Amino acid sequence: MRKLPKILALSLAGLALFGVTHLALSQSQPPNPPRQPVISDDTLDDFADLNRNLVSLESRLAKAKRVIAASQDPNLPESQRVAFQTAVTGLLDAFADGGQVTSLSQSAVDFVHQRLAEAQRDTNFPPAQKEALIVRWQRLASQTEATVAVLENTRKDLSTKLQLLQSKADFVDQMQKLRQARAVLDALGDLADQRQSVSERVRDLLQGRPSDAPDM
Repeated sequence: MRKLPKILALSLAGLALFGVTHLALSQSQPPNPPRQPVISDDTLDDFADLNRNLVSLESRLAKAKRVIAASQDPNLPESQRVAFQTAVTGLLDAFADGGQVTSLSQSAVDFVHQRLAEAQRDTNFPPAQKEALIVRWQRLASQTEATVAVLENTRKDLSTKLQLLQSKADFVDQMQKLRQARAVLDALGDLADQRQSVSERVRDLLQGRPSDAPDM
């Protein structure tokens, strides 16, 4: 086997020694220390913002507790169902033929017609001024009658729909339960979003960088 030239052999030995030394030094060097928080006007502003986020997180946590506790109340669905049925029944009575809505509409029409008749009989104003008052009351009477006609049509339509809704008790019950479950989901989603925001602001503050700095 041929021997390597002396100069080449020494070069290779030097490279090997350099590699071993470099490896030993790199292994002995401690890792970079974590960045320490820097107290400045910016970090004071970040801390104030963090404090607001913490308060908001507490609020959303309390809301989630309330919503979930309410969803686990065995009496709540029944009370909601009763309240809903009571509201529907009351509105049905109000919008039924001859109900409160009809009575209110007739009262409004009677009022403007009475005032129109009084203006026509009034002799305390000059003819021109009296005529102007009569024209205004006639205009108000026409507008009131038109509004009452629209209300009458919508009254009948709503009354029919409320009767149908009242007959679908099982459907209404399921809708109440779905609405309650959605409220729980929304509360947990708000809590998760706020937790993420607080976590990021705590990280940025402790790493001594602005809260709007890009992630590395």
